[in-house]
Amino acid sequence: MTIATLKSLFIGVGGSMILAVFCSTFIAMDKILFILPVFIAFNGAMTGYRMVEVLKIRIMNIPLFSFVLGVGGGALTFVAVNFTINFVRPYMGNTVLLNITDLFIYMTVSGITSYLGAKLAVRYFNL
Repeated sequence: MTIATLKSLFIGVGGSMILAVFCSTFIAMDKILFILPVFIAFNGAMTGYRMVEVLKIRIMNIPLFSFVLGVGGGALTFVAVNFTINFVRPYMGNTVLLNITDLFIYMTVSGITSYLGAKLAVRYFNL
């Protein structure tokens, strides 16, 4: 059960990072950080849906578990983005840093959309 949830979590975080890197080729970094919650929302929903798809009836409390998994995904995305910004800062010059408000936004958006993605999967699979 933990391997499946970790795969779902890293699919969401990896998807957010891939979308951000793709958009960085034609959008400035500060604009990407502004629209990053949209990427996190989409991938948070994918995390919740994927978790229900893989685990189906082996999970007891789907709404709570999907929300917590989404919050963790938002926090991991925050850490990955901060690490990337600090890593490329010497090469890119003056970039915008993330703060604690961004962390709460990422966690809230990812948690809510992960719950909604799990709810959609429950309806789709008739669980």
